[in-house]
Amino acid sequence: MERRRRIRIVVNPSARSGRGVRALAPLRAADAAVEWVESRSPEHFAALVRAAQSDDLDALGLAGGDGTVTMALAALDGGGPNRVPIGLLPVGSGNDFARDAGVPPGAREAFAALLDGVPRWVDVARATAPGAAPQRYCCVASVGLDEIALAIIHGAPVRRSKALNLYASLRALVAYRPRAVRLAWEGGAFEGEVMFAAVTNTQSYGGGFRVSPRASVDDGLLDVCIVRRSGRLRLLSQFPRILRGTHGGLPEVVLAASPWVRIEAPEPLAVSYDGELPHACTPVELRVERRALQLLVPRAAAALKAVA
Repeated sequence: MERRRRIRIVVNPSARSGRGVRALAPLRAADAAVEWVESRSPEHFAALVRAAQSDDLDALGLAGGDGTVTMALAALDGGGPNRVPIGLLPVGSGNDFARDAGVPPGAREAFAALLDGVPRWVDVARATAPGAAPQRYCCVASVGLDEIALAIIHGAPVRRSKALNLYASLRALVAYRPRAVRLAWEGGAFEGEVMFAAVTNTQSYGGGFRVSPRASVDDGLLDVCIVRRSGRLRLLSQFPRILRGTHGGLPEVVLAASPWVRIEAPEPLAVSYDGELPHACTPVELRVERRALQLLVPRAAAALKAVA
């Protein structure tokens, strides 16, 4: 008799300020064989993710956004690539990693990929900074005006959304004072004052800001986007191009790709990871961890990737 597949889904109740959980209600009733567990805290979430790797599971679902993936990466750190493949239910305010990995944006379609998808190995990144624990991230490490934008986002009285991210970015652009920074990567370097610098694993972050349109989550590279010091009115006029990912030809923009990037500054700069408030400063070294995470994606998406 064929063994019944065991699938467990860990829900991050804070995803999308709590709205993500409501989107899961129809799915909970769709398949009674699936185990649903709601985490009570970040520590509980990490324990659930770690325990799943030693349990007799066929798949582990994670319901949340990019921040949920980042927490899972921290929980899995040190254990090698995940033995139990992970299916993402992208119900967070930012789902850039899931989108780039080929996970459908709709909850039902993502749920179907969790139940019947095929594995895809993807890259993540690791940041190492003096005085701070190593940090794994799925989308972006950044310095510059993101520090101000994230303070606005996390302090806002409204729920997190793409509209709030856009508002905070525009306010930060007006308030930010350019800072001197030096970046080095394989085959290149930059030194000067910047508005911001982002080192990404994905094409976009923040719910769709396509700062690295040539990035891929399985190419073994991190993508660098630097915006040099420039007039605010000039940058405001070009802001739509960053949203669309067509900013590569602007003279203020430097784009590069490398398996590693180092960021230094004359005075320490706060470093932000995956939309969270900064808890580390430069100098920082960022390295790709190739094929570090096994995800479940739709069979059609995997077939298209294989042809490409």
